[in-house]
Amino acid sequence: MNLCHYLTPHNIVVLDKPMSKDEILTLLARDLAKITGAKNEDYLVQAILDREHEGSTFLPTGIAIPHARVPDISEISLIMGILPQGFKEATQESPTYIVLLFLSPIKDKEFGRHLKLLAKISSVFRDPDFVKEVASQPDVDKVFNMIQQKERDTQEE
Repeated sequence: MNLCHYLTPHNIVVLDKPMSKDEILTLLARDLAKITGAKNEDYLVQAILDREHEGSTFLPTGIAIPHARVPDISEISLIMGILPQGFKEATQESPTYIVLLFLSPIKDKEFGRHLKLLAKISSVFRDPDFVKEVASQPDVDKVFNMIQQKERDTQEE
């Protein structure tokens, strides 16, 4: 599974103004709903917020991987939000610079791909220095190229 199969420069968004966690997740979920043409945008937003409130997906490496399995979509859909200044809640030890939000079908046969995407994201973004380097890049095409290269590098390891 390749991360760049789901990620393109068109679904990478730079979020350069201060926002709360829920505002970040809502904005990205709404943008993803528009990109995918999903009909029930509010439902998708609520699915992401509900999943996040069950347990945080904001990791100490500087990334967050909010995700939900929903019945309204037929394939995995992904959006990436870049937070150049970082985002930090009082409970977080280190700031979050990259949010990779995705939705996947609720069908049992798709659950394996859901788990593989979580593993792939964790593998590509396991280095906090790489995360910060990506977050400091304002050009989404360059961000995409950096991720493609890192993905190739991790496949060779």
